[in-house]
Amino acid sequence: MRFSGLPQSLALLLGDVLSALVAHLLASSLLTALGRPPITLESTLIWLALWLLWRAYQGLYPGYGRSPQTELRLHTVGTVQVAVAQLAAAFAVHRFTLSVLGVVIEWSLILMLSLLTRYAVRALLIHLGQYGRAISVIGAGRTAALTIAHLRDHPAYGLKPVVAYDDNPLLHGTSLQGVPVVGSIDLALTNPRTEQALISIPGARAETQQRLVNSIYAAFPITWVVPDLFGVPNQALQPHNIGIVASLEVKNNLRSVRTRAIKRTSDFVLSLLGLLVIAPFLLVIAVLIRMDSPGPVLYKAPRLGRNLSPFSCYKFRSMYQDAEERLQHILSADPHLRAEYETYHKLKDDPRVTRIGGVLRRFSLDELPQILNVLQGDMSLVGPRPYLPREQRKMGTMTGFIAQVRPGMTGYWQVSGRNSSTFEERLDMDRFYITNWTPWLDLVILLQTVRVVLLGKGAY
Repeated sequence: MRFSGLPQSLALLLGDVLSALVAHLLASSLLTALGRPPITLESTLIWLALWLLWRAYQGLYPGYGRSPQTELRLHTVGTVQVAVAQLAAAFAVHRFTLSVLGVVIEWSLILMLSLLTRYAVRALLIHLGQYGRAISVIGAGRTAALTIAHLRDHPAYGLKPVVAYDDNPLLHGTSLQGVPVVGSIDLALTNPRTEQALISIPGARAETQQRLVNSIYAAFPITWVVPDLFGVPNQALQPHNIGIVASLEVKNNLRSVRTRAIKRTSDFVLSLLGLLVIAPFLLVIAVLIRMDSPGPVLYKAPRLGRNLSPFSCYKFRSMYQDAEERLQHILSADPHLRAEYETYHKLKDDPRVTRIGGVLRRFSLDELPQILNVLQGDMSLVGPRPYLPREQRKMGTMTGFIAQVRPGMTGYWQVSGRNSSTFEERLDMDRFYITNWTPWLDLVILLQTVRVVLLGKGAY
């Protein structure tokens, strides 16, 4: 924990304390209602202190520079570790009177409430402009522009580019994604303005990179380096050293039989539970569709599955029955709409869509029946976009790569761009998902899907 992030760290820590105390009260009330002995407040406070210390050790206060999936993994694993430690300690000292059910309930509530509270506190800090560490960007090329754009679009990372340096004099006095390029790299060494530097010159020669990293490392307390590894799975990289030689392990998670089994098992269990919960809601939507326009409730859309096997993707019908004829008539009559459809494979103001269909599409409710596809094994809860058979030619060399895994009800493409992204951008998003898959990435995408769907952002 660095002093520059102390107020933010204290705010997040206070949120954890409050959420843990609320969880204790809820757990105690539930245990009392069940006729079980509640956990004492003294015991909760002791293990709460250990939990907070462990989270500080994990770097979650304030947690700058953590990807969403890394943060979720640290949060979940750390909380479970403390809960298991409490149970183990109780058995070790023969305190068998401790309610195992009480510990499970309390820490389960802490796990959920503290995560939501953390997100809420951080969102408030971001809104107030009080979250994040200022960083200097070394290099002002294309990679630096991509990095700055991503950090500005995702302020929860906590890295705020405020100044850039480059040895190209033509760039001095210009700006990079709104960040001023103030001078040469030597200026950053002699007068560093921030606590952290991010070196983004992946195309430099090895000797230049070595000299640059060592000089920047000596001038800044924290230094990040963007390596020349574009296209390599960045979430699957694990550093190792062989003597004085640095190396990187690159894992292909979705090629492992064990991880495939975990993903399929979680898909089946979660979709089965989800179907039981939303079944009444599905029935209401079905009735509304039948009342709105004639035709079947469900629409079976042909899609490409794993290994390019075709399957019928279930959707609530959101268009009129003669939708294809209407589409061809519209595209032949209006070149602007034809260009829009060729770019996005969708129309924003689509006259084929029914009244109830427009509402269903805006909040992605038309895709809920795909939970049946997940149960059948045709789809996953999270995965690449389910592509149309006619899109296979346009997918090009990415076809076989994407066909390695089942398409998803939701995916990285949906929480990142949805229908506002081009076809090529969706392919890039799917490649990122496949090469960087972890269970934590799936959980993050599921959480973000809820937010995106509720906002109706980018959907039509």
